[in-house]
Amino acid sequence: MIVLVTLIIVIWASITSGFAAYYYLEHAKYQEQSHESQQILNTLKKNYEASATKWNLLSGDYGLLLGDYQRFSNGNYSPLMSKYKELLSNFDGNYTLTLNTFTELNTTYNNLLKEFQTLNEKNVVTKEEFGSLLDEFYKLFTATAMKELEGFVGEVRVIHVNLCIDYGNQTIKWYNNTSTSQGTTLFDLTRKIADAEYSYWPTMEPGHMLVTSINNHSEGYWIWYYWDETKEDWVFGSVGCDAWILKDNGIYKWMCIP
Repeated sequence: MIVLVTLIIVIWASITSGFAAYYYLEHAKYQEQSHESQQILNTLKKNYEASATKWNLLSGDYGLLLGDYQRFSNGNYSPLMSKYKELLSNFDGNYTLTLNTFTELNTTYNNLLKEFQTLNEKNVVTKEEFGSLLDEFYKLFTATAMKELEGFVGEVRVIHVNLCIDYGNQTIKWYNNTSTSQGTTLFDLTRKIADAEYSYWPTMEPGHMLVTSINNHSEGYWIWYYWDETKEDWVFGSVGCDAWILKDNGIYKWMCIP
């Protein structure tokens, strides 16, 4: 009987010790994860505040110039071009990293800069021409600021998607469970996993990028689809691939039509 009691005590002590060790390890793991999460949140908060400050300052500059434009009574709007140049310069200085990261935004900015430089050489700038410059700037400004914020959020959450590339010659390649950051577009992902060539169409909206070749295959034209779980069918991508934000566990397909 004493032996049995002693054995039970030893077993109970072992179990208790095991639970204590397990609890300690799990608690330490939780503490480590909690610390890492807090660091991520702090970084996100810091980045968000910096981004919001840039947005507010540039929005204020844009608003002032828009007000000048609306109150301007002279038929020649060239006196406002110097303020627009300063606005563009401030925008470039604040969003250089984002512009360099996203080709479509950088292309849009360079096209806008060229348009401004062409108009700036004229002696007379009409109301419609200057108004167009303001509209194009605001669209670019908004898209760039959103991309920057999406990038910050993407640092916190990683998503996984499946992408199919159908070359139209019975060659099909799947990139399953591909990890990327939240806020990534189909254009971003395509350039990440493949050698993609493309052209820029300023009049195409939403999105401006048209993929012309994937992995040196350009015999035909490329179109994209996404898989609709409700319909259980492929749905044609009706917007530019640079305007389509990927969803977690989404399924997408590029197809070359000969």
